[in-house]
Amino acid sequence: MSRLLLIFIGAPGSGKGTQSDLLAEKLAWPVISTGELLRWHLHHQTDLGKQAKKYMDAGKLVPDKVVEDLVAHRLAKPDTKHGVIFDGFPRDAKQLAKLLTWLKKNDQLYIIEIKVPDKEIINRLVGRRVCDCGASYHLVYKPSRKAGICDLCGKALYLREDDRPKVIRDRLKAYKNTAKPLLTYGAENAKLLAFDGKQPIKVIKAEIWQAIKKLLK
Repeated sequence: MSRLLLIFIGAPGSGKGTQSDLLAEKLAWPVISTGELLRWHLHHQTDLGKQAKKYMDAGKLVPDKVVEDLVAHRLAKPDTKHGVIFDGFPRDAKQLAKLLTWLKKNDQLYIIEIKVPDKEIINRLVGRRVCDCGASYHLVYKPSRKAGICDLCGKALYLREDDRPKVIRDRLKAYKNTAKPLLTYGAENAKLLAFDGKQPIKVIKAEIWQAIKKLLK
């Protein structure tokens, strides 16, 4: 039986994280997130975690080599034998090339794109409000019971700096640059599955599931 590897991509606020989590839950497959991997290794003080911490303590970015080692280590675990979902990796052409070298003979790799127009992304993110307790709201889609106040802890909600229009436009530009090699690979190899992210979450979830079912046969 072949193993299916799915790379979810989408602009900030597209809902790719939500959809990747929903699919992973349905399939009982692990989600490989570089951020979560890094936190796990730091918490457990593994050799890889100690390597990453040296750079972080020095105020430097964790090198690609360490990130790739973290992903390779996780991908080798037994629970990935049927399939795995990637969130946040690969981020560029170099990391994609590295991932391709790890594929086994019967592995299938697909790019799952959640497409949302820039204008819609900006509208979604500028309306988002967060609380220090971790709760998240939206002025339109998920308002708090009392305007500007967290339902859970009663603290004031605020707009994150990276949810301001100018920052969002910069984030969108960065996303498009990093997504380009992944989209090109998917299109050139008939491995790209694109979905309209403007639709309700349940509709997108159903469409993705129908497409994935065909790949699992």
